[in-house]
Amino acid sequence: MNLPLQIAWRYLRRPTDRLVSAVGFVSVLGLVIGVMALVISMALMTGYRGDLQKKLLGGNAEIFVYSVGGPIEDTKQVAAKVRGTPGVSEAAPVLFQRALVTTERNSTGTETMLKGIEPGRGAGSPMIAKIVGPRGKFDTAAGERGVAVGRYLATRLGVAAGQSISITVPAENGGSFMPRSASFVVTNVFDTGFYEFDARWLFIDLGEAEALLNAPGAANLLEVKLAPGADLDQVTRAIETRTEHRYAVSDWREMNHQLFSMLKIQQLVLFIVIGLIVFVSTFNIVSTLIMTVHEKRKEIGILSSMGAQSGMVTRIFVWYGTMVGFLGTATGILIGIVICWLITRFHLVSFPPEIAQVYFVSSIPFITRPADLAIIAAFSIVVSFGATILPSLRAARLNPVEALRHE
Repeated sequence: MNLPLQIAWRYLRRPTDRLVSAVGFVSVLGLVIGVMALVISMALMTGYRGDLQKKLLGGNAEIFVYSVGGPIEDTKQVAAKVRGTPGVSEAAPVLFQRALVTTERNSTGTETMLKGIEPGRGAGSPMIAKIVGPRGKFDTAAGERGVAVGRYLATRLGVAAGQSISITVPAENGGSFMPRSASFVVTNVFDTGFYEFDARWLFIDLGEAEALLNAPGAANLLEVKLAPGADLDQVTRAIETRTEHRYAVSDWREMNHQLFSMLKIQQLVLFIVIGLIVFVSTFNIVSTLIMTVHEKRKEIGILSSMGAQSGMVTRIFVWYGTMVGFLGTATGILIGIVICWLITRFHLVSFPPEIAQVYFVSSIPFITRPADLAIIAAFSIVVSFGATILPSLRAARLNPVEALRHE
């Protein structure tokens, strides 16, 4: 350990003036609060974006293939082509349509989205497994047609597992759209944590959806899952080529571009705004250093009279301020990580339905990424280091004769 660092550590560890000690404590505390707020806010935005993306991909897919003019008539043939594309692990047809649901307690009807899927997909998707239910299929043990309903929608409809609902959809018949209805038994009330599914969607077997909509063998789109490590852009282009550009091909980024762009901007703005807390807290470090320089002027004079160069005096107080910044930063990051873990572990940030409708999720995990922590630490330490420059130069300009004469 070099001499300036040793002296700075002694000044920090054993301040002789109570006022200087109190101001030093306040400067560290202010930095701790600022850094902690930064860690929590970044973890909030990172967790929200990650959880939303995970649930979007868990219930849907990375790539969507669909026909602009209507349903995909030759679904099996198109699906086979897509499955043969390098990088594709699954290409599953789905059929969806707006529907009107009536129950005994809700005779006026509630508008929902009906989606027909292959229940076997639950084996490779935890979210679809939650939707399909523990039996792994939609029909009941007695062979009745089953439907999975989200918990918010089930509450609104007033139904529970085992009860019947009536689903009415428009279906093309001879050039006109005539309503078709069928009764289904609720086989599962699911809770995915994704409000869009839990409050607005019904899920049934793809075959039942085709029969209800009078569209045998036709699907609205293909949901394509990628193999691990596959490049999204390359696979998208390959699917367009294999399908001879007859179908529109989009990925989840395009379909949610505005939402995730807005979240990135919000995270940047939040970092800037809360970063001002860290910046303001450095004024306390400046105050602490100025008071320390005033308190230690006799020792500075002695060091200078013994031959210490001005650069050495400058380094003493640069080290002093940097250690204050490092201590506040490390403590703030540690406390922030613990708070984020507690919030995530015990689901302390959860939303009622009216709020979940706005944010699309029922609860938010607070995720701390090493990259975010590194950026926060670097920003805090750099700002703290910058706050040491002026007081350190002032200490170096002290006249040793005047400092000793004052004493």
